[in-house]
Amino acid sequence: MSDEDLMVFADEPEEVTPANDSVWNILIVDDDKNVHTATKYALKDAAILDQKLHFYDAYSAAEAKTFLREQPDVAVILLDVVMETPNAGLDLVAFIRQELGLEDVRIVLRTGEPNQAPEMAVIRDYDINDYKLKSEVTQKNLYACLTAALRCYEQIKTIKEGKEALNSVLAMGRTLLSCANETEFHDIVFDNALKLGHSPAGAMLVVDENNEREVTHASGSFENNAGLLLDSVNDEAAKAHINRCMTSQRNAMTEDAFALYLGSETRGARCCYIHGDKQRNEVTEGMMAVFARNCIISGDNIFFVERLKNHAYCDALTGLPNRNALEQAITEMQSANPDNKQVLAIIDIDGFAELNVALGQSYGDLLLQVAADRLKNRFRAPCFLARISSNGFALLGPETHITPEYIVTPFSDPFEIAGEPQLLGVTSAIAPLSEVGATGGDVIKDVSIVLKQAKKHHRGHVVRFDRAVVDGARNRLDILKRLREAFDQQELFLVFQPKLSLQSGRIVGLEALLRWRTKQGEFISPADFIPLAEQSGLIIRLGEWVLRNAIEQLIALRDKGYKDVHMAVNLSVAQLQHPDILHMLTRVMGEFDVPSHFIELEITESIAMGDIVGNIATLNRIKSMGFKLAMDDFGTGFSSLNYLQQMPIDCLKIDRAFVQTSNSKSGSEIVEMIIQLSKTLGLKVVAEGVEELEQAELLKSLQCDEVQGFYFARPMPQKDLYDWLDKHQ
Repeated sequence: MSDEDLMVFADEPEEVTPANDSVWNILIVDDDKNVHTATKYALKDAAILDQKLHFYDAYSAAEAKTFLREQPDVAVILLDVVMETPNAGLDLVAFIRQELGLEDVRIVLRTGEPNQAPEMAVIRDYDINDYKLKSEVTQKNLYACLTAALRCYEQIKTIKEGKEALNSVLAMGRTLLSCANETEFHDIVFDNALKLGHSPAGAMLVVDENNEREVTHASGSFENNAGLLLDSVNDEAAKAHINRCMTSQRNAMTEDAFALYLGSETRGARCCYIHGDKQRNEVTEGMMAVFARNCIISGDNIFFVERLKNHAYCDALTGLPNRNALEQAITEMQSANPDNKQVLAIIDIDGFAELNVALGQSYGDLLLQVAADRLKNRFRAPCFLARISSNGFALLGPETHITPEYIVTPFSDPFEIAGEPQLLGVTSAIAPLSEVGATGGDVIKDVSIVLKQAKKHHRGHVVRFDRAVVDGARNRLDILKRLREAFDQQELFLVFQPKLSLQSGRIVGLEALLRWRTKQGEFISPADFIPLAEQSGLIIRLGEWVLRNAIEQLIALRDKGYKDVHMAVNLSVAQLQHPDILHMLTRVMGEFDVPSHFIELEITESIAMGDIVGNIATLNRIKSMGFKLAMDDFGTGFSSLNYLQQMPIDCLKIDRAFVQTSNSKSGSEIVEMIIQLSKTLGLKVVAEGVEELEQAELLKSLQCDEVQGFYFARPMPQKDLYDWLDKHQ
């Protein structure tokens, strides 16, 4: 070591604070004042990594602790090992790392004697940058040592800033996803851009709407430009930078500005311009790129969510609010004022399905659009118009604005559809909100029930809400729901009513009848649940179950010696028209060893009200399988001698209503006429509902073949049936 390399101690110069704040803060901790003086003198006017050095002094570990508590922004600490105590320096290191939590600051240990050097474990555990003997410290070594420490400090700070910036960008992304609209989205983006840009001199957010670029947000030197078109901004350099970014759809960076592209093909061009970032570095530039990409993804997500929301609450064909929007509007209105004088009307276009099939969907769509326009022109605010089904519209508003007369007015004149006039009729139901459900969904259901009844019985009219109609429909739905559960839980069972020959008095057959007794012991009438089972399709499963259980009972009776007894089972129109009917009959009969001619399937005259040709064809196939066929409740339905002649039936059953009135002249004449008709057609005749001796004697005198009714036997469960058979025999 030459004499020139050794530290030369001189008088301590006056400390000069740099004019700018781009400096490295260095803390010298040593109990020797000369070390402070020599260190600062050796590095006087030195610049490391393009920044000057600013020194602070502490002459003991205690003084250093106080300083660091108040001003922790120190890059490097030059620390003497031995001060107040032999380990004062090392104790201070532990305090800095553990208590103050200062992980970024770099520490260089200095000591006067070699035997005072710390262990390697101490250097490693306390993250000490370097260790120097004071006798070895030259100007050159000190400069090199500080350069290494400051470079390390800068890298740590850069990495830390990068992590913080990345976390900030990710947190912003989560916040953006909750934005209600693009305006709120832009507010958050601009605020975060300013933070990421370390409070730049000026910034602008520019949005391209309909080929006009508008400054929506501005700050700093650009603050007065908010709300202006970009062409009106005075800063030509900024305008050029922004236009280049938006046209190229790329980020553009210069030495003193960022132009971040935040738009997309779905949302249009967007640019955030940041000028004069004083703390710009490579990490900032990288984070800006990540920030821009995150904004694009989040913006597109918000755009698509908005589009989905629009689909969820808007009818795509007519542009009207849809059922969801109507439900929401009703619920809000009911919550705000339950006693309001608002009404809901549902309007159904009559015959729309037929028009759609006959003239095509495009024609139907045009018709709906024209109808929607007519309704929009007639019912403006405060009325709320929505399309809630394929051919259904709804009106919500004051009762003074929505009246039966006003509802039909838009449909009084023909519609011009594809150059052709088209006259439309509508059926509508109207209800005050004060009389219906509390939520939008309940209100619409209530009014829809009334509309359904109106379409059945008052087509082409506007029908007022009737609570009895709604309650009746809801009661039927409740029964149907309970029926499904009852079937699965085996609450249904069969009873059997004997049929007797009037001439011999012997039992010739049984009719299987379905009954329902709830677990609470309540009996539900078949007149209440059978029609619901037919309407809902549940009759298909029920019918197969009844047939199978009836055949099992027939086999049991045959085993008891009743070899000639036949079993009658009702077959509904819904079963007859089901595509699986023939397979079902084949499947069930295949499970039992009993001839099919012992099974009599009872149908009603209602089969003539549907596809009569198809129904007769199916009956012929059933007849060819060996089953007997009977016409039940004859005379109460669609009676046509022409169809009756075509049907492959074996028996006519006189309805109980005629038997009950047979004590009158007209009643007995009807019974006689039916019996004579049966004889003429070569059919067996059975009378139902015989409850009195006089009725039985009349039927016998008229040569009726068989009877059933309470006078002879009531429908009975299996055990009671066996007791009755034993007594009758």
